[in-house]
Amino acid sequence: MYRIMFLLKRKPHMTHEQFRAHFERSHAPMALKFCGHLFSQYQRHYADTVWCGGDSRKPDSGFGPTPWNWDLLSVWTLPSEAHYHEVIRIMESPGIKPLFEADEDRIIDREATVMIPCNVADTGTNFAATGTVFDTPTGIPSWN
Repeated sequence: MYRIMFLLKRKPHMTHEQFRAHFERSHAPMALKFCGHLFSQYQRHYADTVWCGGDSRKPDSGFGPTPWNWDLLSVWTLPSEAHYHEVIRIMESPGIKPLFEADEDRIIDREATVMIPCNVADTGTNFAATGTVFDTPTGIPSWN
């Protein structure tokens, strides 16, 4: 499994809500129309506030809501890195590239874009002690 995450920021003339509405009405459908057959998942996580700034376990540490520099965490999950390269090939093709670029130029601050390619380590949601710090005779974790 291969995953690409993008942090995207709106252009200054837009509100967070306008950015989201446009992305969902235009950019996401365009990605799905041309490349959706290659995605295992295509998620969009919108946020304009995050929690940070201190130790969340300590009262009055400064941990709390803080304005966020980005508007969207876009997550592409693909079966393999080869599928990602095929997405890029399609998006770079002569008939499609101008569509994506024109749409991005309307709403995305391209200089603030962050791309995070990842190989996914998915252990699922079922706990298995084997090979972990809990793989001890007592089941009590050992970090030795």
